[in-house]
Amino acid sequence: MRRKTRIWVCHSADLKEADYHRVDVLYSQKPSSVIVFRHNGECLAYRNLCVHMPRELDCEADMIFDATGRLLRCSMHGIVYEPKTGTSVSEICWGKKLTPVKVEEADDGIWISDKRVRPMDEQG
Repeated sequence: MRRKTRIWVCHSADLKEADYHRVDVLYSQKPSSVIVFRHNGECLAYRNLCVHMPRELDCEADMIFDATGRLLRCSMHGIVYEPKTGTSVSEICWGKKLTPVKVEEADDGIWISDKRVRPMDEQG
């Protein structure tokens, strides 16, 4: 049985409200990235892949929130999402969802703890 893998993100104090950390990983054995962010005090994470087109949310700008700081936003085409659910509220992709990634916030910091996610340097 494979042991549980946790991937370090950052210390809790280093993830401010409406801020994010990008973590390059293997997602289902394919190179990908995960965005880990804080919204309304809660630590959340999604696979960094827009539902409209296969582009990373931060592909054209080093940001994932819209100008209001209330919605996640793809920097390429402007598709917006509810941060808590990952659901698109843009007409073109209405109701489609970002892929959630399990994270844990513990005394020692924030960790990705999703079984589909492995460190980039891990083989097989």
